[in-house]
Amino acid sequence: MCALKNSEKFSAVTGIIAEFNPLHKGHEILIRSQKKFGACVVVLSSNFTQRGSPAFIDKFLRAEMAIKAGADLVVELPFIFACSAAQDFSRGAVGILARMKFITHIAFGMEDPEFNFLPLLIEINSSENYKKFLHEELKRGASFSKAHSIATEKILPGSHEFLSKPNNLLGVSYISELRRNNFDIAPFFIKREGIFKSRDIRENLEENFYMLPDFSREILLYAKKNGRICEEKNLWPLLQNIFIRTSSEDLRKIYGIDEGIENLFLKNWRGSKNLDDFIGRCVCARYTRSHIRRRLIYILLGLNKFEALGALRNTAPYARVLAFNQTGRELLKTFSKNSDIKFITRLKDSKSRTEKFFAGLELKASQLYEILLKNPDMNRELHKVLQF
Repeated sequence: MCALKNSEKFSAVTGIIAEFNPLHKGHEILIRSQKKFGACVVVLSSNFTQRGSPAFIDKFLRAEMAIKAGADLVVELPFIFACSAAQDFSRGAVGILARMKFITHIAFGMEDPEFNFLPLLIEINSSENYKKFLHEELKRGASFSKAHSIATEKILPGSHEFLSKPNNLLGVSYISELRRNNFDIAPFFIKREGIFKSRDIRENLEENFYMLPDFSREILLYAKKNGRICEEKNLWPLLQNIFIRTSSEDLRKIYGIDEGIENLFLKNWRGSKNLDDFIGRCVCARYTRSHIRRRLIYILLGLNKFEALGALRNTAPYARVLAFNQTGRELLKTFSKNSDIKFITRLKDSKSRTEKFFAGLELKASQLYEILLKNPDMNRELHKVLQF
């Protein structure tokens, strides 16, 4: 049972799962819309995104954006969940919110929240027919997202178009996770409009500056001035160095490197002009761009297959606090002792073997991220929690 129901201090606490890459006016509207009901907690992706790309600016700057947009508490979604496909991304983030025991709602944007068959779609994903069709499509060589869409379409005609939109797919994953685990949290979905897009901002900051609230503009100008804006293309020299000295056998020890993708990588890197060219050569019916990008990051981190699979069987062992305001401080003071998840502010606060694995991987991912910047700060991961 949600601990909040026994507290008179907070009427409701809404959880938002986000990347804020970067935070634009649409994100601010989402946060402000939930603040009228009570407090707001954000689970924020760390320095690498679900699509496998390094974030435009680091997690601490994005956490600052979130607090200035109205969030009260920002905790980190660990790398292994943040840089994963929808299923693991959702499981990690929803699990963190649920184990806090004081979240009453999860709010998220969807392209089509009015889809009439949404409840049926959730049930279909746990049916035996769905699992059968999914397995058949995977055997034919389809990517998981495509196989998932085709399998669902066979049972519920019309769902393919719905699931082809990324926020619809994530929304279904969030709701499925809530229902699968009987979490006492209510989903609240909002129609996502296409006016503001983080991708457009990343690709042309000056032309799309109008999409940003004033505080996001200030933070991005600071990041640009201080060499803190990250570019994915900077991964290419690092990957070339690895491909020069690594065999297909060694690559197969890395998490996510299977079904021959290692041979595809070793075949195509020599003739590629840059990272975009390389990814384009590797894209096929089985492997999407996001699938490839995530695996390139796993290679760069040397993410061991068996260690990663073991970690993904569990939920996050802690909720690492990145930023909070006075209300966030009160939330932690009131509820943290009764939560099912440990709150930490520093990676060195990790104690158990699982905690140390997550923390060690987070440190490596952050160090890799820093290398990609014009002005790296290898001690950035040791940054103190931001207090407002």
